[in-house]
Amino acid sequence: MALIVVVGGADTGRAPMGAVLLRRLLLETQPTWQIESAGVLGHDGDTWQPEARMALEHLNATPPAHTARSLSPTLAMQADLLLAVDRGVGRALELQYPDGRWQVLPDLAESAREVLDPFRMTLDAWLIYGRELEHQLKVSLPKIIAYCQGETLTPTIVASKVEAATQPIASPVELGAEVHPAYRRLHILAFGIAGIPEVVDWAKARNSLREAMQSFANHLAASAGPSDLRPAALAMLGGVLGAGSDPLSSNQLVILREIVGRVAQTLDPQDLAGLAGAIGRWQS
Repeated sequence: MALIVVVGGADTGRAPMGAVLLRRLLLETQPTWQIESAGVLGHDGDTWQPEARMALEHLNATPPAHTARSLSPTLAMQADLLLAVDRGVGRALELQYPDGRWQVLPDLAESAREVLDPFRMTLDAWLIYGRELEHQLKVSLPKIIAYCQGETLTPTIVASKVEAATQPIASPVELGAEVHPAYRRLHILAFGIAGIPEVVDWAKARNSLREAMQSFANHLAASAGPSDLRPAALAMLGGVLGAGSDPLSSNQLVILREIVGRVAQTLDPQDLAGLAGAIGRWQS
């Protein structure tokens, strides 16, 4: 029996959806395999996003009871496969578990398309992403089974169609008095450490950045409209930022400034796709 953990951002949407769909695909050939889900920034204790549940029902799948959780080192060690739903999550797994047994779903499917997080989007968007997620799982199924049975997979990296913004923000912008305090703190942190990286306590800086991102994301969740995808962008950034005390590289500092600068304003799906491309370059 194998244990596969589908890993997403918050473990309230794509990851549990992927687990349900993968479990259905494996039912005939591998009925004893255990399929679970977790998140790199799991909203521990939360349940399904309502649109994710409805999308599964439209895909003729029954969503079980679900409680979100973060991916723990223990679970990561137990898993025969950590299956990242997108390349941003894959980068986070690579940083946190460089020797772990993880694979990236769109790479296994040899697909340039990313199943981005449709957080706070309409049911139609969830259905589109749900069908794409199911398609990638179907295409990848032989590789998933082979990997869990001990076979070595030839690395397949497909260039993503998602393009990052080509002009990173080089310096902080002037913030008006109406800017929310949580964003103001995040902005000061991001541009401040980028200016003096050689004297930064990186363990404290990473922790402060994560706290500021979470605070701003909480504010957006309570006040922004459903079409504003800034919480999803912050979740992706938090996933690759991670913990630890290693300094950020010059490339990572550019990406950090770029994303923090962009989340000052509302993001639509096209904006989010561009930022996902930037996050995909985090380790380059």
